[in-house]
Amino acid sequence: MMDMKKLILIFISLISLGVYGQTNLIGIQGGLNMTNLTAKETFNDTKYRNGVLIGFNYEHLLSSKLSLETGLLYSQQGFKDIITFTDAMGNPSGENDNFKFNYDYLLVPLKIGYSFGEKFKITPRIGICPSVLINAKEKIPTFDINGNQTGIVTTDVKDKVSKIDLSGLIEIEGALGLSNNLELFSSITYRHSFTTFSNDDYFKGSEMRHYGISLSVGMKIRLNNRP
Repeated sequence: MMDMKKLILIFISLISLGVYGQTNLIGIQGGLNMTNLTAKETFNDTKYRNGVLIGFNYEHLLSSKLSLETGLLYSQQGFKDIITFTDAMGNPSGENDNFKFNYDYLLVPLKIGYSFGEKFKITPRIGICPSVLINAKEKIPTFDINGNQTGIVTTDVKDKVSKIDLSGLIEIEGALGLSNNLELFSSITYRHSFTTFSNDDYFKGSEMRHYGISLSVGMKIRLNNRP
């Protein structure tokens, strides 16, 4: 819980540093995550998890083109591991199911960008993204002796998964000025973790790292203008 509080304090502090006497924008955004993982050998046939990304963002303009941006975002991440069933001879039966590995984080991305255009702007950005784990569950199907699925067992693994994640990111944003103080934007972001969320207590030696793409839309309001 303390790690989450620290991230929230970082977000508030970053906003406070630049509010007075500069041009600042604050907004909301929401969208879709498509995430997976890289790992050593443990997983052979993983698929993307579709999740949500939602929260607040803050942009500080260093000049008319150069900007710093951060945010406080709830992000659903993870992956699915596909299981292929076999017959008594060990041959694929054509049926499969999946294990679901769901990890939810609180993100504070830190980005720098340079804008092109006036009323409609294109802004490429790069940055880093520290994150705190707030939820982690595995959902495993169960079967009877005849191979029929009988249900799903959900296991809470938050105490095992590494609590802090650090990733790098690249982003492209398109923003349309609706008025002097209001912008509508859409962005696509790719993130890949530098750190592993596996450890000695959770898939030891597998070096599991998150990666994925986020598609977001949102609105920003200009707080003040450069004098």
